[in-house]
Amino acid sequence: MLLLYKSLVFFLSIHSLFASILPQEIRSYQHPHLVEDIIGSTEQVRYNSKRQMASFSITGVQSGRGGDGSVPLRLEIRQLQQNADQWNLYLLALDRLQNVNQTELLSWYQISGIHGRPFVSWDNVQATSGDDQSGYCTHSSILFPTWHRPYLALYEQVLYSLMQQIVGEFSAGSDRDRYTTAASNFRIPYWDWAAAPPSGQSVLPSSVAGSATVQVTTPKGTTTIKNPLYSYTFHPLDPKELPDSPFSTWPSTLRYPTSASDPAATSQNDLVAQQLDNNRLSFRNRLYNLFTSYPNYTNFSNKAWIPAAGGGNYDSIESVHDQIHGLVGSGGHMSIIDYSAFDPIFYLHHVNVDRAFAIWQALYPDSYVQPETTQWGTFTNSPGQTEDVNTALTPFHSDGSGDFWNSGTARNTSTFGYSYPELLYWKASGQQYQANVRAAVNSLYSSSAPATNVRRSGKHENLPQGIKPRAMATGGFDGPSDEKPSIVVREQAVDPNHQYSSSSSTSKDGKYREWIANIRVKKYALDNSFFIHIFLGDFNPNPFKWSFEPNLVGTQCIFVNNPHTTRCSKCKRDQANDLQVTGAIPLTTALIAAVHAGSLTSLDPADVEPYLKSNLHWRVTRMDDTAVPIAQVPDLKIAVVSSVVQKAASDTEFPQWGDFNVHDNVTDSRPAGLNSGEYV
Repeated sequence: MLLLYKSLVFFLSIHSLFASILPQEIRSYQHPHLVEDIIGSTEQVRYNSKRQMASFSITGVQSGRGGDGSVPLRLEIRQLQQNADQWNLYLLALDRLQNVNQTELLSWYQISGIHGRPFVSWDNVQATSGDDQSGYCTHSSILFPTWHRPYLALYEQVLYSLMQQIVGEFSAGSDRDRYTTAASNFRIPYWDWAAAPPSGQSVLPSSVAGSATVQVTTPKGTTTIKNPLYSYTFHPLDPKELPDSPFSTWPSTLRYPTSASDPAATSQNDLVAQQLDNNRLSFRNRLYNLFTSYPNYTNFSNKAWIPAAGGGNYDSIESVHDQIHGLVGSGGHMSIIDYSAFDPIFYLHHVNVDRAFAIWQALYPDSYVQPETTQWGTFTNSPGQTEDVNTALTPFHSDGSGDFWNSGTARNTSTFGYSYPELLYWKASGQQYQANVRAAVNSLYSSSAPATNVRRSGKHENLPQGIKPRAMATGGFDGPSDEKPSIVVREQAVDPNHQYSSSSSTSKDGKYREWIANIRVKKYALDNSFFIHIFLGDFNPNPFKWSFEPNLVGTQCIFVNNPHTTRCSKCKRDQANDLQVTGAIPLTTALIAAVHAGSLTSLDPADVEPYLKSNLHWRVTRMDDTAVPIAQVPDLKIAVVSSVVQKAASDTEFPQWGDFNVHDNVTDSRPAGLNSGEYV
């Protein structure tokens, strides 16, 4: 009898919870299966006698599976926008989620708060002792790629459920039928910041940054709403839960804010777009290098410095991910770990990171999570704990009885009911499948990569059926006119559709030398996020202009919290342990442009070393564009390395990288430069 009573109380509490998370107009809508629609099914929330409560079961979205093993695809945001009905439902569902009461488990506020602030338990997953001043997210950890997978599946599951409710509110007939069809295969979109944008467009999609309002079609007709991709407005903004200045004063999420001290500051999306466009070749080359030359999961997965990995393994998917966070946020929410997930662009960005991870998995299926001892911990993982494939990815429950997802169970995207356009595993298998994935990667990201263009004459050989070469998009930069030519020259310099008589100076016998600037620094060198800018050539002395300079080769963001103001226990440990992180900025595209411009003779070390000694520069700025003297950045080291790369034989193959050489004579005796004999 007592068990029956507890079960009844539990059911009523769950029913009350999910009734309360919806806006009033939806709560009044007669929906007999409201609870089941939100949580998937009554089987997914089960009574847990040990914890005396239910866990929210994260399943992803399982609808739309085909008899051939196919699953619906997550699409690039510009592609999703071409489907007017899906796009309309996507905006409506985002708007509804953002208006859910912030006290509710499945609100935008609480789902986003899993990542960092406000440092409270989610789904009753409590902090380990001494770790309650951290978020759940794993950074500088082998769990970085895998932890975010069930996180995104949770977001997708909730958004999809709200979309189904919205469809049901349309009057029965052709409109509801049309939207039912549109919603049936919906999956959350990604923002591909590495691929060449459509001609004349910025890397930053206009749908995300163009307007603060957007027109949508609701069951009651056409109306204009606040653009849910532009920002999130706190309701309310609680300085007790978000105590760090200036975030405690900003009522909405901001990107590149006009002021760090003004509560009425606004976003400068135009500047975000300009600096993203000025770094677009860096994004593309870094991602392509990760796909083609990082076969080891540990090196690929995270930015923590691994001394034994050598000079050819300084980059990681996390480090590239940080670059986007910093440039989008630029002092706003995206640039600080604890606040980044509140910005709607966070999810678009992280779906693309998950996509890159999934592509890498298809390329290197035999390398995965290996045990590593963490010194830094999270809300639930303590320092000194060994993280491995079975470590719980908290707070994400895989069922209602309290079990968690781990890296082993979250290994395949199909488990969560989705895939990506490059990963049609149900159409091919084995070597053919991997060949198809390599062809897709080459099509998307090799346009500016010297490794696949030094040997071609504008031809793409042996592309699998359905894979087409990506056209160059040199008109995408929307910055000042005096900055655009440098971008175009650099991109055209490695475009296979442009012919140069000096090609023998960049390659010989199908081989060329790849040059990279390695960056290593204390994660908390400046107690907050900061930028390291790499230049080849002269640049404006005004630090505000450094992100927009035509001779900028790439900007690395060191993505952190302020350990003195956030009270983040993990951050304090990272600082105390002198955690060092790494990144890598490819130089070769800019060097090839210099060869074709006549200012550099070849890519041989005898020519490149003196050129770099005169032209390679690095500078550091805070998020507010204030310059920081190099001497004030503890343990910053810039090193130059190179590798001889063998061309790929076809579009279904990757180039082959050789061993790396360290060129310490380029940086020796320069401030923060690697000195002769120092360990790279």
